Amino acid sequence: MPKVRKGWVYPSLSALAIAVAASSAAQEQEDSLEHIEVNAMQSYRSTATKSSLRPIDSPVSISVIDQELLQLRQADSVSKALRYTSGVTTESRPTITIFDQFTIRGFTTYQTFYDGLPLLSNNSWNLYPQVDAFATESLEILKGPASSLYGLVPPGGLVNQVAKYPKDDDETLVRAAFGSDSLIELGLDTTGALSDNARYRFVALGRNRDGYQDTTETERYTVAPSVTVDISKATELTLSAYYQDDPELIPSTSLPGIGTLNEAPYGKLDVSSYAGDENWNSFSREVLMLGYKLNHQLNEDWSILQKFRYTDAEALQQNTYHTVEPTDGIFLARSAYLTDEEIDGVTVDTQVAGFVQTGDVSHSLLFGIDYQDSDSTVAYRDTLGTDTPALDLSNIDNNLFDVDALPLDFYQEDHNIDIEQIGFYLQDEMRFGKFTLLLNGRYDQFESTDEVANVYAGTPYGSTTEIDQNEFSGRVAAMYTFDSGWRMYANYSESFEPVSGVDSQTGEAFKPTTADQIEIGTKYISDNGATTFSGAYFELTKQNVVVNTPDFALKTQNGEVESKGVELELSTQITKALSVQANATFLDMEVTDNPLDTDIVGKTPVWVAEESASVWANYFFDDALDGLMLGAGVRYVGETQADKYNSQVVPSYTLLDAVLSYDIPKYDLKLTGSVSNLTDKEYVGACFDTNNCWYGAQRRFEVGIEKRF
Repeated sequence: MPKVRKGWVYPSLSALAIAVAASSAAQEQEDSLEHIEVNAMQSYRSTATKSSLRPIDSPVSISVIDQELLQLRQADSVSKALRYTSGVTTESRPTITIFDQFTIRGFTTYQTFYDGLPLLSNNSWNLYPQVDAFATESLEILKGPASSLYGLVPPGGLVNQVAKYPKDDDETLVRAAFGSDSLIELGLDTTGALSDNARYRFVALGRNRDGYQDTTETERYTVAPSVTVDISKATELTLSAYYQDDPELIPSTSLPGIGTLNEAPYGKLDVSSYAGDENWNSFSREVLMLGYKLNHQLNEDWSILQKFRYTDAEALQQNTYHTVEPTDGIFLARSAYLTDEEIDGVTVDTQVAGFVQTGDVSHSLLFGIDYQDSDSTVAYRDTLGTDTPALDLSNIDNNLFDVDALPLDFYQEDHNIDIEQIGFYLQDEMRFGKFTLLLNGRYDQFESTDEVANVYAGTPYGSTTEIDQNEFSGRVAAMYTFDSGWRMYANYSESFEPVSGVDSQTGEAFKPTTADQIEIGTKYISDNGATTFSGAYFELTKQNVVVNTPDFALKTQNGEVESKGVELELSTQITKALSVQANATFLDMEVTDNPLDTDIVGKTPVWVAEESASVWANYFFDDALDGLMLGAGVRYVGETQADKYNSQVVPSYTLLDAVLSYDIPKYDLKLTGSVSNLTDKEYVGACFDTNNCWYGAQRRFEVGIEKRF
């Protein structure tokens, strides 16, 4: 049963009370108002501004992957969809499926947003809810600090998955797919009218596939129903649910650098090699999300929007890890561990938006309150290597563990974590003539408590960590639009992330890490909209980074990381049949201050590719081949560092992808096919250090058939 929370009742009900009062006032005026179209309330709200300002007109860097692009590239995951986006490096660990990991402007993130609200997670643990790409209408990638609208987010930016919502017109899609690694997939997406003032959407998916590594597999079942009701001419309510059962996912099990990045006595490990054990390699996850979106038009100029979501999720993992290099380069000592995690919580975002004219200046105003509260538990068990069979890498046997004999009680760690955050934000979007000025400000209050009970070799102990931190974040952005279609913009933005712990040198509690960015850029759109271009230069600095001595004995908070770079994106319809998208990223990222470990100053963090580029093209045939589409892409990811000391690099790689589809209008059928890593290139995706590396994704293909009604 969902818990009643004293913390979230007040902001949620207060906002609803405002809406009800406003609704009553608006109802009194209803006879004098013209009919307010519901579609106006459903109008597009950009992730960049939480307003209707188009991405091309926003004085910030934002990339949009719409439904058409998702279908053209046949992207079946968020990571796959982000492959051809500037400023983003994805699939550093492509062999795992328990979360979507990507770097934006050099900063790593695992959390995504779903319809503008964060997906609640156990940060630093393993329970990260995922929304399947099949249930996603579009993806929006906001680059750079975004705390002035969204509160605590990594400085690189955020990825927002826009949900599929009900439509007025009846549409039904049934899809089946088969492919390599024993892929079987069935999908259903149906929408339409229930009555004159109600419509529905129902999305369902089932997928099963073997993993890239031996003895691993993924299995997923997703159901996402939603109903939209026009309560009145001025009020619309959408109720939605998202349920996902992942009986089998692939956890993060690394391979040593010896045998992957470097030659071992036996040569190189096969790309399908697995360092875990088939008797202890499971990851299951179950997620339920219930929510609503209430949109009320107060009058022609003012509206109120509230989004609410309740999340209940759990995950169970059985996995292994290693901490030392293989003995003689062959025998890998391992530890077996277990994580059992649960989280339930709420997120709510209430926005009041309005339009005011002052002389020649128009103001699109936004006032908002968002709130989140979550309770989570984590149970961690670890053998710490005790009585855990080692792995002979020269002759891998993934069937060595006697599960009943594993001493998982040797080390125990149990967490009870409570997190509460409330943020107040405002925005003034001013437009006068061809000039746009955007001002944002947000104040956040963040509190958390983590009660920990430990047992080591039979000896119990424990601790409690509390965080009570406040932070203000701002953004100033401006754009000038020329008659030629070109736009020039500049912005300054800030972000923050809470930090727990105590400074070993000062004895004071850590402050939030903060970041600030200066960005200048240009955007272009042709008169017919067939060509768009964007280019940006940014300087992004993260301060108050918690740093430590190499042996982790001391911690202090005056580290600093700087990321500077250029991002370029081009999309053009060259002919009626041929479209091309291209992007390039040039990044210079380094640690600029770490007084406790000066050896890493001037070094580039792991996961960061300082150069990347891609090109994607689609060609639509006509005449005798009418209905046939071919698409192909090439993506280049530059060198990354194998460890924080930059002692070795992970080589760059270039991959080819291809898709095709054939429409048969007479039967409302579409045949599809796709191949990732067409040449089956073997490569190392990334390393966390020289003892923990992940092979890249091998070639995969799939064919599908779609029927529309």
